[in-house]
Amino acid sequence: MSRSCFPQYSVFTGTAPISSLERFINHSRKYCVRLVRRTLLVLLLPFTANATELSLSIADVVAPDFSARGITLLLPASGSADLRITELHVQRRSLLDVRIHCAAFALSTASVSCHGGSLAQLPGMLVQFDYRFDTASWQVSAQLRNVPGKQLASLLPPDMPPANLPLPGQGALTGTLRVSGNASAVDAFDADMQLTDIGFSDASGLHAAEKLHGTVKLAATRKAALWAWQGHIAWQSGEIFWQPLYLRGGHRISASGSLDGASLKVEQAVVDLPETGRVQFSALWDMKQGALAECAAHGSDLALEKLFTDYAKPFLDKGALAESHVYGHADADWQYRNGATQSLRLVLRDAGIADEGQRFALLGVNSEIDWQADAPRSASIAFAGGALLGVPLGAGQWAVQMRSMDFSVAQAALPILDGKLELRDFRLHREGAAWQWQFGASLSRVSMEQFSQAAGWPKMLGSLAWRIPKVSYDGNEINIDGALLFNVFDGTVVATQLKLVNPFGRAPRLSGNLNMRELDLDLLTHTFSFGNMQGRIDADVNNLELQDWQPARFDARIFSSAGNYPRKISQKAVQNISALGGAGAVAAIQRSYLRFFENFGYERIGWSCVLRSSVCTMGGVDGGDSGAYTIIKGGGIPAITVMGYNRNVSWNELITRLKRVTQGNMQAIVK
Repeated sequence: MSRSCFPQYSVFTGTAPISSLERFINHSRKYCVRLVRRTLLVLLLPFTANATELSLSIADVVAPDFSARGITLLLPASGSADLRITELHVQRRSLLDVRIHCAAFALSTASVSCHGGSLAQLPGMLVQFDYRFDTASWQVSAQLRNVPGKQLASLLPPDMPPANLPLPGQGALTGTLRVSGNASAVDAFDADMQLTDIGFSDASGLHAAEKLHGTVKLAATRKAALWAWQGHIAWQSGEIFWQPLYLRGGHRISASGSLDGASLKVEQAVVDLPETGRVQFSALWDMKQGALAECAAHGSDLALEKLFTDYAKPFLDKGALAESHVYGHADADWQYRNGATQSLRLVLRDAGIADEGQRFALLGVNSEIDWQADAPRSASIAFAGGALLGVPLGAGQWAVQMRSMDFSVAQAALPILDGKLELRDFRLHREGAAWQWQFGASLSRVSMEQFSQAAGWPKMLGSLAWRIPKVSYDGNEINIDGALLFNVFDGTVVATQLKLVNPFGRAPRLSGNLNMRELDLDLLTHTFSFGNMQGRIDADVNNLELQDWQPARFDARIFSSAGNYPRKISQKAVQNISALGGAGAVAAIQRSYLRFFENFGYERIGWSCVLRSSVCTMGGVDGGDSGAYTIIKGGGIPAITVMGYNRNVSWNELITRLKRVTQGNMQAIVK
């Protein structure tokens, strides 16, 4: 007979060839197994009668992803056994001096079994295995009692978990594991484990867990190439960070499905989300493409606040939506297939959204939306109110037409204070990966006094009204066609060429031009506690650029309006203007007879600022590019002229001075 079928063994009384465990380890051919049974029967008969101990030394075993060297099996007459492997390599994990003790060991020509087995490298784990030579079927089971997770992980191949999940580095496991199969492969797996203080992390720091407590149950059976599985996870406490999600315990999931070489199918699953509700779903994952192929999900009475904060917000880029709060409850049905959403039914009950920066809010939303990718639908969206830049909005109800990824509203009204915002031809649609929208709008006259108070601005008089032919958003910037007209301080403000880039990002950029005409200085100066001025002014702010709502560039000019009207300025206003452009005029007032007058006449007002690189280059009535410049040119009796002496001023310093004078911190000192 060929010696290639046989390992080598030695008995204390001598040495001879024997065919025994190689079929068990390497699954050799059937004729070799029959030979093993016959040879074992011949050898074991005299052993049971006379020998006290049997020692089997087995040659090196090599197979794909597996090798063992220095295998020795000791069989005392007591019925126990000790297996020692000098070097064991499983995939990329290497173990040295592996020792397994079997409290009860049985070896016959039909089978080999180990009961009450223990592994020296893993105290607290009992192992049992059975193997039949005739059918090549085998079964291994293990019982774990507070086995350290770090020690268990050290025995597993480093890439054994799916998708290279990090292995436990702390905590302990208790429970049972059962695996069975035949010469071809594993055909059944069962695990029932309890986790105590489990923790893990990976080198990138993007996946970590701490103090996990819970239970994991998983059972799977194979028929041909198809696995049928079912599992249950009860995560009771602890924390997990899985970029970008950070979650705490209280989650439960039960699921069942199938697995083959091409796809993972979740036939049914139930997930309980803490403080959120229950979600049921089924799904099909394409393993070759690494992508979701199909999914159907349903949730009833879901708490939107927790759902949005824990599971949606972490995936949002920085911007207005990522800095918002959502509340209310919803029912949802979602169908996904062929790389896109096929249908979405959403029922909102007393829902709402509010931006943390108080830029917008929509409150008390109640609606039933039944959207289909391949069929037109309509929906009615009702809301109880809201806010825009702190200004309250009234209730409304909009009729929305839906055609695939195109949503439109023919006409809608939105009450604002004592006026009304009317939208026309609103359209929201998706182009590629970006959402785009456009609409026309008009605002009826709104009290500027009410508007400014609601927005937290200084009290302004007048009214606010405008009409916009078209506002559009292309996924990156908002453009306004036409002009915005504001009626404030008994004058007009016209905004043109307005463009807002990255409006929903962290650093939006606004550009455009502002033209103001015949603003009443008396109303304006009283509003900002600047001191009293009488007259009217015009102002132009061209090439305006704001970055993150802070001025980065502009060409500004303020000058007296044409026409006949009273032109007076109080001593306090002179003091404040002087504080902005230099203290020379203040000193002049204090040293002359002018200190005895409360008001002065003037002929013209002129001031300009060209802002570049955070520096304001200033000018006055007389223009010029060097030396002193005239801010107020005197006229009448008594008259006063105010000069500026510093043409270049830091923008931040200028704003600081302006805040001081408008908040009443600059007091006139008259001697």
